Parts: sequence; structure tokens; C-alpha cells
Amino acid sequence: MQPHIKKAYQFLDQHLPFNYREETAKVLKAAKIDASLDVIRNVRTGKTTSNVVVLNALLKVAKKHKKQNEKLQVETQN
Repeated sequence: MQPHIKKAYQFLDQHLPFNYREETAKVLKAAKIDASLDVIRNVRTGKTTSNVVVLNALLKVAKKHKKQNEKLQVETQN
């Protein structure tokens, strides 16, 4: 596996929420890309790493949740 793909999966491990499949499907649908929940799961679990479009959608969802968690931490500290 290429280093940048490994790094992407490490980021997903840390920040992707449990209910990632449905949210990722919405991101893909908004971009007019058809991908089944099974394809999304297969990319997430590393069964296939060749679908870069789905991997990028997963990263988008993970980044969104990372920002939400960071915001929540800041708000709870004040």
C-alpha cells in the first residue's frame, strides 16, 4: 500500500464516525457519484483501495467529524 493511502487510513481510524456509510453515501450522491454501501464499506475496511473517489469521500466525512469534535472540546473547556 502506498504511503499516502496508509496515512489516509490512519486518519480514518482516528476520526471516521461509526455511522460513516450513510453519510459518505450522501457526500457521493451530492457529487453525482453512485456507490453502494457495500462499496463504501469495502473501501473503508481496505478490501479495495483502488476506489480513490470513495476514499476521498470517506476522508471528507472524517475531516468534518474531526472539526466537530475539536469544536466541542473547545466549547466544553470554556
